[in-house]
Amino acid sequence: MDRGGLMRWLFLGLTAVVLVFALPKLFGGGSQEQQPLRFESNVEQPGRQAERLCDLWGQGFRAQLSSHGASLVHFELTTAKYSKGGVPMDLSTTGRVENRRQLRLSLRNTAALPSKDKAWQTAWDALDYELLAADGKRCVFRHRSPELELEQEISLSKNPYELLLAVKLTNTAGEPRKHAATLETTDWRTSAEVSGHMFRQSPFLTHVECAPTEGKVLRKLEQDFAPKRFSEPEFAASNLNKGDWMNSAGEVAFAAVSNAYFTHALLPIASPEPPSCQLQIEERFDQRLGSKAKDPNAGAMYRARLAYPLRELAPGASAEYRVASYIGPKERDALLAAGDGHHRTSELIDLGFFSFIAEVLTGFLLHAHGVIPNWGVAIILLTLTARVLTFPLSVPSIKSMIKMRELKPELDALNEKFKNDPQAKGLAQMELWRKHNVNPVKGCLPQMTSMPIWFALYTTLQTAVELYNIPFLWFPDLSQPDPYYVLPIIIGATNFAQQKLMPMNAGDPTQQKLMLYFMPAMFTVFMLFLPAGLGVYMFTNGILGIAQQQLVERHVRRTTGRDAKGEARDIGVKLSPAQDDKNNRRFGA
Repeated sequence: MDRGGLMRWLFLGLTAVVLVFALPKLFGGGSQEQQPLRFESNVEQPGRQAERLCDLWGQGFRAQLSSHGASLVHFELTTAKYSKGGVPMDLSTTGRVENRRQLRLSLRNTAALPSKDKAWQTAWDALDYELLAADGKRCVFRHRSPELELEQEISLSKNPYELLLAVKLTNTAGEPRKHAATLETTDWRTSAEVSGHMFRQSPFLTHVECAPTEGKVLRKLEQDFAPKRFSEPEFAASNLNKGDWMNSAGEVAFAAVSNAYFTHALLPIASPEPPSCQLQIEERFDQRLGSKAKDPNAGAMYRARLAYPLRELAPGASAEYRVASYIGPKERDALLAAGDGHHRTSELIDLGFFSFIAEVLTGFLLHAHGVIPNWGVAIILLTLTARVLTFPLSVPSIKSMIKMRELKPELDALNEKFKNDPQAKGLAQMELWRKHNVNPVKGCLPQMTSMPIWFALYTTLQTAVELYNIPFLWFPDLSQPDPYYVLPIIIGATNFAQQKLMPMNAGDPTQQKLMLYFMPAMFTVFMLFLPAGLGVYMFTNGILGIAQQQLVERHVRRTTGRDAKGEARDIGVKLSPAQDDKNNRRFGA
């Protein structure tokens, strides 16, 4: 594969990416079907009392819980890094919707028993609690009724961004009663928030996930909950699921709702029987408008829950449930500490297909920042190191391009001679390459082997919460695009210089000119929407690429006999009259 062929494939690939992003926007879209979600009981306790709030002040956060359901209404990150304009980021997006709040405990999973079954421990889904203790370190809530005494204690952990939940329920009725507990976390995101710009995934693109204690983490996006998908085996109905939740098999390490930088994970600690992990993404839009795409306020509830088996308690008997809750940024040290390191929480960071490479790059980036505490400089050092390590893979490709450039007069002559016979032209080019020991494929393959490193580096920088809200040079935030569009223009100019210094020599002049101007323009547009941290990497990578090209070309000049102007004296590429006549006979010219 010559460089022209590689560029053509790159062009086609980028065109396909543009179409994938653009077509849905051009032609609308959005299903008119409704998800086949089953009835979900939400019976409120009669005569509800005024709401009381309890605050917890932990490492880097303030959590606020309500006596209505003993669930979260706010979870604010209090460090300056996670504040915008002095306003702390609130990771609780459903505080106004009681039956979708984070850490919402329900005792009535109606997949186990009908909602009106008299065997339930309580007839209500939404409960009022007394606030028994509130000292900034723990909140103790208690609900009492003739059938039930339920106590929930939410307390701080020794680990950052972590809460500990302890639930104890006692059957105070005169006969056996049943409960089927679920503990849920939910995140609300509008369709506008999760929609990416061209070439860039939105940092708020949210997914739900289940991790078994062993095996692959299950991650699902909104399209995985399209109406037609609910007939698949993962949604099979059971005594814990009516068929509208996705079930994950195996013992649960965590259930979580996450985006690129932040997550809320539920980590089961202790219970009478182990829970199942269940996932759901509930679309919400105005049905009168016909489709989700037509509703500007449309969005989705991203839900993950621990679903415990149905359990019967004799009169006076109790059951206890303990869960750890991690709500916060995907900081690696904090995730490793969550759940005391026993719940695979480091895997909440999704490093993509080449994660084994990305983990090495991430470790180097963190180490570089430890030596030089500047994230922009750390990215430059990471890019420099990656370029140096992959330089041996680049040398054959650069040498191949240099040889192709030397053969350009002969290739132009063949293009002219066989302009009406593409097959003969291809055979003549192959003969020319064979004669001068030029193998375009040999030059491309080493470059292709380095591609996983660059994909992994892209993913590393795209998901690094360490870059969130971090300024560098004129960028106010390395995780956001350059607001002044200076960096995209510089990257485009760098790419243009690289194309001029090592132009594509295969293909017709029109194609060569297209690549000379199209590629820099494409990279400029590409960078308009990507995080500045990625831009620092791409600019550094481009400069180093030019330096490597010049280094190899100077070496080739010294070893292949060039004059002071850099012109080849005689590399023996021109076809002799006899060879020319031989080719004419071979290709029927």
